[in-house]
Amino acid sequence: MIIEKIKTGWIKTEENVTTWLLLILVGLVFMEVVVRAFGNPTTWSVGIAQLIFIWVIFLGANQALRKHAHVGIDVINYFLWPKLRLLIEMIMNILMIFFLLYLIYYGSDMVISSTSRLISGTNVPYWTVTLAIPVGSILMLLTTISQILGKWRQIRSNNE
Repeated sequence: MIIEKIKTGWIKTEENVTTWLLLILVGLVFMEVVVRAFGNPTTWSVGIAQLIFIWVIFLGANQALRKHAHVGIDVINYFLWPKLRLLIEMIMNILMIFFLLYLIYYGSDMVISSTSRLISGTNVPYWTVTLAIPVGSILMLLTTISQILGKWRQIRSNNE
């Protein structure tokens, strides 16, 4: 029961953070458009927008994964037997785990290799941008494992 409360709290927090980051991103880009129109462009807004954008992408990807909202071909699933559909979904999730482990490994390498850079026009380290890759991939990995466990329980309950 406590794990479900933690999970629910985490999901709500993740959704709120993503929403706020998206609002800040839109506001920042709008502000830059306005100040450029008056001939006063900023040097920092593009870099900060990039930082926020990559975090929104990876946090949003995890939310879409959790809600099964990624692009898929439903017509094929529609014609499959339920057990075969479940098996194919589990295989796809296992393949996704390997891809996410790849992203975690090479994303971490990117974080390490970008420690000496700064976001242009700021004193913010560039690794704060690249950190979204392994962090977002870890979140998606946890979501995928949770989905596999749910499917496994579903298979076991159908066999009993």
